[in-house]
Amino acid sequence: MELDLIIAAEINDKIAEATKDVKDTKGMVARRDQKRQQRKLLSNNNELLGILRDSGVPVVESKSGENLNDRD
Repeated sequence: MELDLIIAAEINDKIAEATKDVKDTKGMVARRDQKRQQRKLLSNNNELLGILRDSGVPVVESKSGENLNDRD
């Protein structure tokens, strides 16, 4: 539990450091949405999944977790 608290404090410090100079909230939201879109493109890349399956790599598909009803 102590390790969890230390890790949580480090994460909090990194978030605070990354967002301390953010004044443009619209830009921040736009960057977040852009990163989400890029993750969707990566996760929906059927060609890559086909190549991995053909090569014998086990592929486990899961939901994105973006929506509350979209979690495993």
